[in-house]
Amino acid sequence: MDIKDIIKQFRNIERPSSNDDVLPVVSIGGMLHKLSVSPEGFPRFFVATSITSSPSQNIIRELLSVEYNLECTISKDDGAKEDNIFTVITLRTPEHALQDYFIEIVVMMLAKFQKEPTCHEVAVEVENLISIFSALNNPPRKKIQGLWTELLVIDQASFPNTLITAWHNDTTAKYDFTLGRDKIEVKSTSSEKRVHRFSYDQLNPSAHSQLLIASAIVRESGENENGLSIYDLYEKIYKRLHVTDYRLKMYKVIAETVGSDVVKLKEVHFDYIQAVDSLKFYDARKVPHINEEGIPAHVSEVKFASDLSDVEDVLSGDSDFDYSKSPLYKSLFTPKNEES
Repeated sequence: MDIKDIIKQFRNIERPSSNDDVLPVVSIGGMLHKLSVSPEGFPRFFVATSITSSPSQNIIRELLSVEYNLECTISKDDGAKEDNIFTVITLRTPEHALQDYFIEIVVMMLAKFQKEPTCHEVAVEVENLISIFSALNNPPRKKIQGLWTELLVIDQASFPNTLITAWHNDTTAKYDFTLGRDKIEVKSTSSEKRVHRFSYDQLNPSAHSQLLIASAIVRESGENENGLSIYDLYEKIYKRLHVTDYRLKMYKVIAETVGSDVVKLKEVHFDYIQAVDSLKFYDARKVPHINEEGIPAHVSEVKFASDLSDVEDVLSGDSDFDYSKSPLYKSLFTPKNEES
């Protein structure tokens, strides 16, 4: 089931008039669910639902509308007509970029369902869909470069599933990745020196926590085989994931992070080779920082810049950092053939 092919077929559908009783559709693999287009040109999914399921309340949001338990007539590829009960999910925007993301996300969502899900099962996934597309109306939470570098860390991990599980489970979290007591904070710079900005709190996790600082030199690039966008990195990681929930989690975090900057997902590119070559991990305890004794009483929100150029990488032969008991850190560094 190729997403790009489904999107291409969608673009070729002739818009129906508001008076048409039968709708042209795109088939989605061997599923009963279909993709169609509204008279306005909006993508509209028809999700075949169990006729015995109790209806949920219809939903109308700025970008999304959801109508449950509609009896519809579908025109199949061979010209035959088919009546069924559907939940109809429509993305109300003419922007092709958002339409493409919507189609990709809903197809992933449909792959999780049994042949004919109940309205309740659809409603649960619709809430996730609303969360993603509501986030795209919000201001961005961080720069594109920062998100790109976080995806680079996931991309370079031996086991990306674990990284995705630990990634931004709380939008207000202090660290980019948290799994139990283990944390990773990701920093990037476009300068020659490996200088990053920290807050005092960032480099002082709780007493029994471990913190790694991931650092990379990331510079904008033209679009080529080594100049990758956020969407390019997403696709690289996507191919290594075999559980739909991990793929949807990636989309959710990306949407919450970029917000209204969604157009930049495919437009801004960074030098992938240089970033990979420069990616290093540091024990936060070794990073130059300000001690608590150096902060005057009643002073808070202390921030400073630290140069990590002379700090020892935890993967160097002389490092005493032990990651062997950490599922999070092992997912970063352990070769697949050594995984226990």
